[in-house]
Amino acid sequence: MVPRLVAFLRRQPRWILIAIGLLWVAALAALDYVAPLELSFLTFYVAPVLFLVWFVGPAAGFLGAAVCAAFWVWEDVLSAHAHPMLKLQVTDWNLAIRAMFLALFVWVVAELKRALERERHLAQERLEHDVQIAEEVQTRLFPRRDPEIRGLDCHGLCRPARGVAGDYYDFLPLEPGRTGIAVGDVAGKGLPAALLMASLQGSLRSLVTLSKNGPASLAADLNTQLHSLTESNRFATFFWAVFDEQPRSLTWVNAGHNAPMLLRMSGAVERLGPSGPPLGAIPRVAYRQATTTLSTGDVLVIFTDGVTEAVDVSDQEFGEGRLEQILRSNGTETAGALCDRIVSAVRAFEAGAPQNDDITLVVARAR
Repeated sequence: MVPRLVAFLRRQPRWILIAIGLLWVAALAALDYVAPLELSFLTFYVAPVLFLVWFVGPAAGFLGAAVCAAFWVWEDVLSAHAHPMLKLQVTDWNLAIRAMFLALFVWVVAELKRALERERHLAQERLEHDVQIAEEVQTRLFPRRDPEIRGLDCHGLCRPARGVAGDYYDFLPLEPGRTGIAVGDVAGKGLPAALLMASLQGSLRSLVTLSKNGPASLAADLNTQLHSLTESNRFATFFWAVFDEQPRSLTWVNAGHNAPMLLRMSGAVERLGPSGPPLGAIPRVAYRQATTTLSTGDVLVIFTDGVTEAVDVSDQEFGEGRLEQILRSNGTETAGALCDRIVSAVRAFEAGAPQNDDITLVVARAR
């Protein structure tokens, strides 16, 4: 409740906050005036002055202190409410002490706020520096160039939402004439997701040389390893396919990932749907693999939900329908050009709305 109230106040114009603070002082002054003389309200005046300093600034705090002092002069010297037993010198002394106390309070609070803001700024700079280093390291983990695959034009890209991504894509050369294509999406965003993504990449690259029984076996091994390393609520969707140049076949397994779209030259669109749960969600899983043949002109688009779940300012999703329409309209373009066109369409759809998830794409066009 309190954080929401503070956030609400910080969004208000300065004049509204100043009005709130001065009205608060006026309410205390009215209560102080009608209260018995033996009651002291000095400590209560600290609250509105603190409010003005913290939410508006030192100048507003000194203004609030001056208004308080003006009321005290009117009450203790000019009004009929003045204490009849006190001499004028004592009254002047009391007024001066109270005014000096409030002025010192404003200065101390302003300095404290400045010190906290400096510390927060330094912490933010350190965090941004660490994220920048993590981003540079992660950039090196992604493929630096498109793979050279006979019969297949491939291109991938990743656009992080927060500097570093929880998405992953890779092209891994296997035996001669065979290439692995991987796309993953770790649950969550930011540094935690990026760390798990790096772990997934390392596990894949180590296991791909050991697993000789096809994509389904590899996915099962990855699932077991990832589950042993993470909590039950940390998981990753994963699509892994092996392209064999000789029969032009694509053998794939889908671990809870968005179903990739395969546009045939005939105009039909096939979906390579899930063949098992996400990696790391369940201890032991038996995945199913499937094989399809790619003909010249067929286009495969593997994507993460940052593409289809991108939203505009009215909170409407980009959706798979728009992605399929782009694929149909531009299916003859190169893999790189089609990737760029999809990302441009997503960003144009968002129309200034912040990117709420990592955007990762791999396009493979049979040639």
